[in-house]
Amino acid sequence: MIKFGTDGWRAKIADEFTFENVKKVTLAFIKYLKDNKLDKLGVAVGFDNRFQSENFAKTAASICAGSGIKTYLTKESVPSPVLSFVVKSKKLGAGIMITASHNPPDWNGFKIKEAFGGSARPEVTKAVEEKLGQMTNVKCQMSNEGKIIYIDPKPNYFKHIEKLVDLKLIAKSGVKVVVDPMYGSGAGYIKEILAKHGMEVEEIHGNRDPLFGGINPEPLPVNLEDTISFMKTYDRVFSTCIVLDGDGDRLAAVDPSGTYLSSHNMFSLLLKHLVENRKMKGKVVKTFNISRLIEKQAKKYKLNLKEVPIGFKYIADIMLNEKIIIGGEESGGMGIPMHLPERDGTLCGLLLLELMAKTGYNLKQILDQIMDKLGYYYYDRIDLQLKNRDKTVKKLDEIKNNPPKTFAKQEVVKVETLDGLKLNFQDESWLLFRLSGTEPLLRIYAEGRTTEGTQILLGEGEKLFRL
Repeated sequence: MIKFGTDGWRAKIADEFTFENVKKVTLAFIKYLKDNKLDKLGVAVGFDNRFQSENFAKTAASICAGSGIKTYLTKESVPSPVLSFVVKSKKLGAGIMITASHNPPDWNGFKIKEAFGGSARPEVTKAVEEKLGQMTNVKCQMSNEGKIIYIDPKPNYFKHIEKLVDLKLIAKSGVKVVVDPMYGSGAGYIKEILAKHGMEVEEIHGNRDPLFGGINPEPLPVNLEDTISFMKTYDRVFSTCIVLDGDGDRLAAVDPSGTYLSSHNMFSLLLKHLVENRKMKGKVVKTFNISRLIEKQAKKYKLNLKEVPIGFKYIADIMLNEKIIIGGEESGGMGIPMHLPERDGTLCGLLLLELMAKTGYNLKQILDQIMDKLGYYYYDRIDLQLKNRDKTVKKLDEIKNNPPKTFAKQEVVKVETLDGLKLNFQDESWLLFRLSGTEPLLRIYAEGRTTEGTQILLGEGEKLFRL
């Protein structure tokens, strides 16, 4: 059965992700729109740089238009948040984004964007799944191209972003920027925005490559060897490298020495900037697998902190109902409600440059300043391919029902099960086991007080599940 996971339906191309199944999901989506009287508002369809994404998108758009829905289709590939921006700015009923985000190159996906400009909430994807279950055939009316409205959302998106970031300050600061979009649809965005203000930006891996250079387009150290090497080679030239994932909604960074700065570090830096420099007030939302450092910062700033299950849809739901400064997740997605209740790597990357321009320090230096005061925390993650899902689930249940008193020579002081199984230790380090919502993987997350401590936790965790 076709199921929506953490963010959308994703599957292997030519296996489950086929044109026939895209038609099925689009029809179920249309039935949901009509049941909720959203079809009259129109839809937008966008796509990333993956193999056949433009053709999957055209198929979905043709079915929507053939059903009598006013349908906008982007002329070129776009980052996911740009498609969300189109939906909200045009006051449409919903959007479809063809992308598998940071999944392997042979995957693609179908994400639903709601009218508010963010990822579909669980009740929406559940309703679409129910429509899928009721379908007995996939007969549909495909429109001719004349009924599809082709759009270039970039100019209006740029105008919007320019209102949110002090680009003149960045330009005056002399910050030398490298951007690595990892061959994804975020290519050109930061570079073009800054070029309008007279800045030259070096972009690497900006060409379209559906194989993503042989790596997964997720900004993790294992996928950034070329980028890290580039920064080490030109350490006296560039101030930072902003790295975007395959559909441009997540980010990480590499400093001039080649040091990798994780999504957790991005969250911490952005929180500091928004509170200390921008004087923003409100609550902070983080997913279950985000650094303990965010808790320390929220306490320092006397801000209410909310913790939610893994998946940005849970963060977006809170953003719609409460005053939030920032919400973030482990995989690099940070959302700032002054923009959209949605992750956006371009906006967050520019705000990090604004932070550098404001302080005169690079990102690693600013992060060290934060940790010098609040403590050092080191995060890492490993993904294990599931050879036997049932045995893995059974093992997780065994640990949950009879948690260890000690693990990796540390005392377990608390066990949490908000999303997966999390062991908390006396020194504030932690280890989390969770089945992926999008791939056949067991993800093992860890945060220690030293890099060695983190690797020990991951190693011991991996031993438990080498089934």
